[in-house]
Amino acid sequence: MNSNYKIKQITSLYNSCNQCGLPIINCICSAAPKIKTNSKIWILSTEKEFYRPSNTARLLKLINPHSTELFLWERTKFPEKLITNLNNDIYEPFLLFPIENNETKCRKIEYKSSEKIPAFIIIDGTWKEARKILRKSFYLENLPIISLNPSFKSIYDLRRGAKDGNLCTIEAAIEILTINGEIKASQVIDEFYNLFLKSYKAGLSGHKLIPSNKN
Repeated sequence: MNSNYKIKQITSLYNSCNQCGLPIINCICSAAPKIKTNSKIWILSTEKEFYRPSNTARLLKLINPHSTELFLWERTKFPEKLITNLNNDIYEPFLLFPIENNETKCRKIEYKSSEKIPAFIIIDGTWKEARKILRKSFYLENLPIISLNPSFKSIYDLRRGAKDGNLCTIEAAIEILTINGEIKASQVIDEFYNLFLKSYKAGLSGHKLIPSNKN
């Protein structure tokens, strides 16, 4: 996915950062820690979703650049790089998705690590968009599904109509990294995610949030 994107302004008063999506006055890019997880996280997203200022997939890419890949989903084009990845024997791919019917129920598995590199696919978008992407993407049809039973309640409240109990993209990544035993990485991401939420809300009201320095 092209990194030279332009994030839409969150407010009419402030320009937004092209990386974290926050108003420039609250850009947190310089505070972003850098990690490299053993797990690969592949995020499949529509262009509309990717450009939302409240999108959390960009945060994951910002913190975990070497193990996170963003793939654009389009109606008329297939994400060739993602399909190539899925056919690479070094990876063990899993789709993170809630079990809603018998069709997906038969694909549900309990995650167990193997000698291969685990690759977790997250469909980034509203539940309506996610269902459509799953239904119209042949390359996702036979993937085993992991349905998360999160150990925490979602704190994502940046959009109206968010379904209670469902995790946003970065929260799903935090949970699956925890399940895979990458506890330290999940904690680092969680801390930065909380900073993002605070900075986003401050920016909506035109306030500058000064993050505390942790040495």
